[in-house]
Parts: sequence; C-alpha cells; structure tokens
Amino acid sequence: MQGYRKTLPPLDTLVFFEAAMRHLNFTEAADELLVTQAAVSKRIRQLEDWLGIDLFERSGRKLVPTDAGRSLYEKTGMTLDYLDQALRALKVPDHPIVRIASVSALAAFWLQPKLREFALSEEACPFNLITSDELGDLLRADHDLVLVHGDGRFPGFRSELLFQEITVPVGRPDVIASARNMARKPRPPLLDYSRIAPNWIDWTGWVERTGETGFLRCPRIRCASYNQTIGRAVKGQGLALGALPLLKEEIASGQLVPLETGTLATGYGYYLAWPNEKPLSREAERLKHALTGGAPA
Repeated sequence: MQGYRKTLPPLDTLVFFEAAMRHLNFTEAADELLVTQAAVSKRIRQLEDWLGIDLFERSGRKLVPTDAGRSLYEKTGMTLDYLDQALRALKVPDHPIVRIASVSALAAFWLQPKLREFALSEEACPFNLITSDELGDLLRADHDLVLVHGDGRFPGFRSELLFQEITVPVGRPDVIASARNMARKPRPPLLDYSRIAPNWIDWTGWVERTGETGFLRCPRIRCASYNQTIGRAVKGQGLALGALPLLKEEIASGQLVPLETGTLATGYGYYLAWPNEKPLSREAERLKHALTGGAPA
C-alpha cells in the first residue's frame, strides 16, 4: 500500500494554490475561498516550503508564476476537477431530482397536466418522468414515485389509490349515436389494442364481463396502444374503451361522449407507489402530496 498521506502536502494548500494561479492575485483568490489574503499567502508559502521551491515570483503587487508553478498548476487543476466530479457523483444534491415513472395512459391523460400545475407552483422541484407499460420497468427501487395500474399489491412498494378503474365505450358524438342502435348498419368499429398485462381489459374481456354481446357484431381496428385508441376515437374513427377518470378533460370538452350502457368497474385501479426501503425526500413528498391531493374520487 502506498503511503499517500506521507507523500502528499496538506491538500488544502493545493486548493489555495489552484485558486491563486487562476486569479494571479492573492486577494481575489481569498475572496473566492472566503478567507483572508494573509491566509492564502500563508498556505502558498507552506506549499512552497514543503516542495522546497518557489511557485511564484513576488515582485511588488504583481504575481508571476514560476515554471514550476505553471507545471504544478496544470496537474493540480486536472486533479481537483477529477476529485470534484467523483464527489458530485456520490453526494446527495441539495435539491435532488425526483424520479417518477408512470404507465403510459395515466401519464398522457392525467399525470401531465398535474405535473405542469406542480411545476408552476410554489412547491415545484426538479423531476424526471419516464413512461412504460412494463411492471419491471416501473417497479424499480431507484424510482421515487411510481404511478401504476393494478390491485394495490406491489411487492417492495407501499401504495395509495388514486382512483378506481371504470371503463365504458367512448366516442365522438356521431359515433356514439350509431352505437346506440346496433341493429343499424354500418356499425361503428371497435378500436382495440393488445393486452400487455393480464389485468388489462380489452373489448373481448369487456363484452364477457358486461354481457353486451351486441358489440361482437362490430368490426375491429387493431391499434398500437391504448393511447392510440383514444386518439382515433377523438377523430371519429370508432369506439374506444375509455377509463372515465383518465378522460375527464376529453369528456368535459365534448370531444368524447361515454355510452350510457356497459359501464364496468374492473376491480383494479391506478395507484401511486413508492419503495418500502427508501425514505421519500422532501421534494418527493411535495410531489406526492400534489398528486394525491388532486386525484379524482
């Protein structure tokens, strides 16, 4: 093992030296380091005595580095930069970024307006949002807050219910008018999507659980995602299965209208979860409060 403590000068002398070299002025270096000019001069002299060489030529008020001083400065500055970078990577920041993850549908239709409102509030803090429909991507210990669909049981996480999932066919007003009379043709197409998780409800599952077999006669259009079914429904391209709490704005604006029949409470809900083993930072607590306080009943 190398005895670095024996072969290195007092490390604070290198910090003082590096500042003095950048400013070429002991007084300005002292102002940066929040010490006196005498303290800077003393540390520089201490380093010079340890090295046995002069680092500056002292000629009146003018501070001129020697060749040895220039050579040491190049290496000292680089070394302190590396050390600063390493410490920043480990140190908990004064205002940590809150890592929040969400299922894509909740992020698109409910979370984004909430985050914008929070970002403009007095309680705002930096946050980073990722979206995914894979539980493995969402339920990670390095996420501070997770918005997830399920039954509230998430191993390693505590959770709080935001709202229950209630699904109902939704569409543009003219499409809903057609859906009210399934005996009339052409019947509106059902905008369907692939189930990624077993607890997701698609049109097949909805028909089985509601008994609304008349919808089996409707053609289907396969969409890439749940979000795309809603987007196409807004354009009048068919009926989508809408989760009512998610589509509050679209329904309030009249872009989408829910069908009067076939409302289904799935038994699942949307939850805000956070890791058991990691205490929430003050910033994460503020964001959690903003989300749970504004959640629909």
